Amino acid sequence: MATDLISASDAGPQNWSDLPEGILHSVLLHLYLTRDLLAFSFVCRSWRSFATSTMAAFQTSLFPPLYILPDLKHRSRKRRRTILSCLRLLDPCSNAVNRSPVEESILSIPNFLSCSHGHLLFLTRRRRIVVVNITTGFLITSPVLPLDHNPPSSYCRLAQLTASVSSPNCTLIFLTVDKLFLWKINSPDWFYRPLRVRLTKLRQMIVVGISRIVVVGEKVWDLEFRKMLSIKEFPLYLCPKELVVQCPMQNILPCFENAQLVDSEGEILYVCFTPSNETSNGETEYKVEVFRVDMFDDHMILVKMDDLGDRALFLSDGVNATGCVCNNPERWGGKNNSIYYARDDRWYRLEVGSFVSWCKVSHTKCFNSFWPYASILQ
Repeated sequence: MATDLISASDAGPQNWSDLPEGILHSVLLHLYLTRDLLAFSFVCRSWRSFATSTMAAFQTSLFPPLYILPDLKHRSRKRRRTILSCLRLLDPCSNAVNRSPVEESILSIPNFLSCSHGHLLFLTRRRRIVVVNITTGFLITSPVLPLDHNPPSSYCRLAQLTASVSSPNCTLIFLTVDKLFLWKINSPDWFYRPLRVRLTKLRQMIVVGISRIVVVGEKVWDLEFRKMLSIKEFPLYLCPKELVVQCPMQNILPCFENAQLVDSEGEILYVCFTPSNETSNGETEYKVEVFRVDMFDDHMILVKMDDLGDRALFLSDGVNATGCVCNNPERWGGKNNSIYYARDDRWYRLEVGSFVSWCKVSHTKCFNSFWPYASILQ
């Protein structure tokens, strides 16, 4: 029987890294789980580069975020200080648990700031901010912050990335009660401006679009930061603008300091736990409520939402983060109109309008379980 022999030159790519981009694109279109996307990006450098550059064109919110569980240990009996030893990454689709490659020496930095775009932010004693990728362990370090005093305490500072570190326009924002600092990733210096108004009890910061920062403290403030980088002769002081909060349901306003803002692909959502009727054993129940935030120049209007439709929110109680949104969670086995809430090393699935007996969002500044998107998805 005659056998057709195919020469090596006619056999096509001999290595996985040599596959044409058209085939790689088709593979990405058929991925449904976060673990599969991460596995794709870890095959080789060329696949990871392709995934990083291509995922910006996809709806990243189609994938669920990872669930992070910290492992804690006591470093010293005298100091009685609890530090992180490692992070466990749990995929909610498969319940598979992996260990984060972030080193213990990084996790033990005492001043944890936040989790933003799949990266952990730490403030060192030398006034530098370390930005470390949760899934790869890759880190970068900022220049020295031009602070004229010791690093501010936890309720006097906020930090966040405007995009994934791989983005060419990624900027690190560091806010204190009296200054706003900006560092464009890989640039040599910080850019900063003092604030005309002193902010107090900082709880949350969310970037709206590409030019505004909404800051939640004792009041709600609006900051414009884009001009700081584009106009050289910008005024010496930055003037925060107080936003008046309007809502037909006035009873939710006292709970604003314990609520959480979430960016749902440009639509800002406000999630709060409002006190309701007492149960039979005397405990107070809290109703889970969601509002859409309509932003204007000098005020914001909260519009109540009866449900989330085909979306799911991922919130946490123990880290300063803005939460995650996932579209069509039933695609990977989740539930529509749900809030996946992480607290006390566990997570709960709640529905809009349901009642819970435990406390509302507390924005604890310590490290606890939380939900970040893997940076490859940003």
